[in-house]
Amino acid sequence: MRFLVTSTPKFPPPPDALPMLVSAMRDWAKRHQSSNKIEQIWGFVTGGGGGIMNVASHEELNAIIAEMPFGPFADTDVRPIIALEVGLNNFAEAMKRMTAPKP
Repeated sequence: MRFLVTSTPKFPPPPDALPMLVSAMRDWAKRHQSSNKIEQIWGFVTGGGGGIMNVASHEELNAIIAEMPFGPFADTDVRPIIALEVGLNNFAEAMKRMTAPKP
């Protein structure tokens, strides 16, 4: 199951905690990239960041996000994603059903 996860700062962490949080965030990202749970990860120019997570379940995703070091200081948004072609095919089939003449 693939998800787009974005995180934007909600309020600043305590300044004295920043070195520890940055180090913990690097470790968190490396750990989940090496296990292939994070397919891509990036930062936003204005703070925060996002990535593509590939996990076996919603529960696994929740566990990974729960341990994200900057999580308590951010708003995190999670959206399930599918391949574009799959989504377009699903939409086309739904439109056929909705516009089919009624018997």
